[in-house]
Amino acid sequence: MATATPPTVAEQARVIFDGIKASLEDQHATQFVAVEPVSGQHFLGATLSEAIGAARREYPDRLSHAFRVGHAAAIHFGMKLK
Repeated sequence: MATATPPTVAEQARVIFDGIKASLEDQHATQFVAVEPVSGQHFLGATLSEAIGAARREYPDRLSHAFRVGHAAAIHFGMKLK
């Protein structure tokens, strides 16, 4: 069972990510990072699944929030128009 509601997780994770993103951008650009806000830990992965999976293995009962280093959003859903 999750220990926090999703908006709280996202807000807290954003504060943590904002504090570390500059240090991640040089060596981890385009990688995904999952932030577990209770511990303050972050987990990097080449894919979203890798980052979230690492966070879930360490904290199976907690929610984390994902970001993509160097991007405004972790993922983009869209359609290319002709």
